[in-house]
Amino acid sequence: MMHSETCRRSNWNMLCGTLACTIAAATALPTMAASPDWPQWGGPSRDFKVSAPKLADSWPESGPKVKWRRALGEGYSAIATKDGTLYTMYRKDGKDVIVALDAGNGKTRWEYAYDAPQHEGSTDRFGTGPNATPLVLDDRVITLGFTGIMQCIDRATGKSIWSHDFINEYDGSVLKFGTSASPLLYKGNVIALVGGEKNGIMAFNPKDGSVVWKSKPYDVSYASPIIINVDGQDQIVFFSSSDVMGVDASNGNFLWSYPCSNQYKNNATDAIWGDDNLLWAATQLDGGTRVIRLSQKGGKTSVEKVWESDKIKVFHWNAVRVKDHVYASIGGKVTMLSAVNVKTGDVAWKERGFHKANCIYADDKLIFVDENGVLAMAKVSPEGMKILGQTQLLEKVAWTVPTLVGDQLYVRDTKEIVALDLGA
Repeated sequence: MMHSETCRRSNWNMLCGTLACTIAAATALPTMAASPDWPQWGGPSRDFKVSAPKLADSWPESGPKVKWRRALGEGYSAIATKDGTLYTMYRKDGKDVIVALDAGNGKTRWEYAYDAPQHEGSTDRFGTGPNATPLVLDDRVITLGFTGIMQCIDRATGKSIWSHDFINEYDGSVLKFGTSASPLLYKGNVIALVGGEKNGIMAFNPKDGSVVWKSKPYDVSYASPIIINVDGQDQIVFFSSSDVMGVDASNGNFLWSYPCSNQYKNNATDAIWGDDNLLWAATQLDGGTRVIRLSQKGGKTSVEKVWESDKIKVFHWNAVRVKDHVYASIGGKVTMLSAVNVKTGDVAWKERGFHKANCIYADDKLIFVDENGVLAMAKVSPEGMKILGQTQLLEKVAWTVPTLVGDQLYVRDTKEIVALDLGA
């Protein structure tokens, strides 16, 4: 386990060969998506990993080249991209604002604003979002705001095509910190967490907003759903306030659940799926992390606990799995970037200096932004971490996951958005 810069330097030369082999193997993972776009939460494969051209191996002390930066507005919504346009959301004067920006210069192409009054039962303690990330389709954009309003916007004109108010139309869940789970696309349908006493997960036809199917009622939490394939069956994995759950992706029928609870009864970080049928499900504080093995036969899913630890804690930031290790900020009030063996739960190393970091993985590198607005890039392996560059780029609080398209990185805080060139 490595805890200091001195220790890192003394061991780095010895570890170079192992590190190169480990990361080279990681790039061959089938989940690594090659795409010029980042059309949804988590990128093309919704796992925060993407193929990229050669990126710079180091940065100057001032950081990578800034192509442009501009004011934006409050919110944590990440940046989705398609065909040279960026899509995100912010909050202004009690309205949610959906915005399309030119990726080359940051200029506004269009904006669409709508009234979104805060619901009784929610709080603005950490702001009023928006929290969820747009889902970009061929000719339209699907968004979900802090107050549970889903909008379908024409991608070319910025005009509304249809909308649904989850709270007022479907008696959906009013979450204390606002609706946060980003919508996903499955076989042409938009999947969203609605919750409440009448609904759980719902599938919508993006052409007209009609309901395709809905599951039985579930309470839902903040983490975004993912699609996994268990022995030939596609499943939607999501979190309730106290469980991680799986339903049939084609109709929402219940398949399995497993406890994932903490003292505050909310789950805010996504599950991670591997080709080895291992599912990583983490939460905050006393809830810790568990890895379960899923298997399926004849439509029936079996769940087996592999390991569980109340010492591995992840809250509202993300994590990335590369081969057999998950890289994430581990902790609560104080966090450390860490490597955790997904098969055993062993912590390979911990590194101080970056707090509550959101990260992506590309070109054998971990790129991350921490809560304090520090942008950094590092080589990581089970043996350790080597910082390739870091800079103070944004203001606190920076809680948004970066977006990478080719060698262009887009990041934001609650005041502005910045485009950077990471190319070699």
